[in-house]
Amino acid sequence: MKKKKTVTIECEPIEIKGSLSREEIVKKVINIFIATESYQRGHGVKFRYPVENLSINKKLFILRPAGLRKWNFDFKVEVLEEFRLGKGTHDEIVSDFQSKKQENPQRFKDLLDALSTLYNCLENDVDVVLGNYNALQKTFQTGAKVDVLLKVVKWMFIMEDIVYWNYKGRAMLYNAIKGV
Repeated sequence: MKKKKTVTIECEPIEIKGSLSREEIVKKVINIFIATESYQRGHGVKFRYPVENLSINKKLFILRPAGLRKWNFDFKVEVLEEFRLGKGTHDEIVSDFQSKKQENPQRFKDLLDALSTLYNCLENDVDVVLGNYNALQKTFQTGAKVDVLLKVVKWMFIMEDIVYWNYKGRAMLYNAIKGV
């Protein structure tokens, strides 16, 4: 049996900034998926959306469809080795926060405050959030850079909101991080 060719379509960037609510974010992202993918869908077609610029001279991308048997609006956050977050699983994200707490418990409180700002959608632009915490980006030497960590988590929050809309959404990951 011949394997079907996979085509990856590089898409326009998706920007989620300001104080958009969870509902507004989900609508915006899903509407972009519909508008972009409605004429190019099918088996073997994948979509790659740039969503964030990172301080490590890389971009963060989300990929659709997410994987095996996931054909709804789910997506995967593309976590590269250079991000220093392993494969980007919830456990690896939580472990990175734990390492940062052990490294600097005082500044870790600021990191959790920044995370709470994102969680509560008070400000969805990580660079703006970090601007409110003097030198937080340079505080931690362990694991991922702070902006990389928070930008990955922001998109994981969005993904969880889409997948588990009528359940806990972003709360599952957030509560795990807060529990470190």
